[in-house]
Amino acid sequence: MASVGQQGDTDDRRSRAGFVVSGYTTVPYTIAYANELVEDPISFEWHNRENRLTYGKPRRGDWMHGVLLGRVRDLRDRPDRRGPERMRKLNRQRQRRCMDKLLCQVCGAPATDPDSGLIPWVLTKTVFERTGPDSGRTNAPPTCWTCMPEALEQCPMLNDDFALYTVASTTSAGVLADLYRLGVPTPTLSRRNVFVAWDAIAFHARALATSHVVELHGMRAVNALDWGSLAAA
Repeated sequence: MASVGQQGDTDDRRSRAGFVVSGYTTVPYTIAYANELVEDPISFEWHNRENRLTYGKPRRGDWMHGVLLGRVRDLRDRPDRRGPERMRKLNRQRQRRCMDKLLCQVCGAPATDPDSGLIPWVLTKTVFERTGPDSGRTNAPPTCWTCMPEALEQCPMLNDDFALYTVASTTSAGVLADLYRLGVPTPTLSRRNVFVAWDAIAFHARALATSHVVELHGMRAVNALDWGSLAAA
């Protein structure tokens, strides 16, 4: 996590999720498309005895626990409108949906193993911060067993460094956000990709959330030699 504190059933799953392959690259469910990206201007307003970030035309749902959420569109099911993929950009709405509903970040289907009730999770050092012997924080959603082989083969981030776990449960921990300070005439970016916990209230008013962070509980490492049998079970 960037700066934390950062054919059968398979074909059917891909069809339902709008699974797309471009050349040799699979476009994961959480990746943004060009026309989904929104750059609505932000500013500071006086609210509850402090300056807080807001959009020029605020909407219901712009804030979560007092943190302004980055705006995006969800056009994944509209290939005629969404434009080309932006492989280095996350769609914040779909990323949060994956975290809230424990959906696979590749295909968008439920990631929880129906037999064990455990959630497979593949992590790299850049998207994970350990918080305890069997817990840690991440902004990377889970990956289902079906999509695991493809993710490990095609994702550049996983080529050199990854660890595979099963996870018993999750709790919402906060967000990754860009932090701003008062500026003239517009807010000035001060820090990127900072983990802002829900209880770090002092940072909420000047944070613009870019992704949802959850804490993983009951983590158990999966040996690389064993994961194939788990996926096939």
